[in-house]
Amino acid sequence: MLAFLGTIAVVAWVLYPALRVHYQETREKTRLEAELETLKARNETLSAQVDRLKTPEGVEEIARENLGMIKEGENLYVVLEEEEPTETAAPNLEIDEAERDPAWVEVLDLVFGVR
Repeated sequence: MLAFLGTIAVVAWVLYPALRVHYQETREKTRLEAELETLKARNETLSAQVDRLKTPEGVEEIARENLGMIKEGENLYVVLEEEEPTETAAPNLEIDEAERDPAWVEVLDLVFGVR
């Protein structure tokens, strides 16, 4: 029995570095893939905005909304609302439950030194 446990310990000691590197690279790949998807979505949004700005309606919309421009003969009215003082709350640093990794991933992160 002691020889079996010794063999298991030696195998674990020999394989740990390779498993650690593999696990870390897998986690990094997953993180980069998620980042890529986010950037693709942002790129699509920006492309749609560029396409919109290539039209006269899009240019007029931006000129009116962002620059406050008006057409000749129009009147511009600006309504200012009184702002109520708000308390500055500390940012919520808790991770949403949906964004958390499963418990087994957190255990493997701890074992393989990820993060």
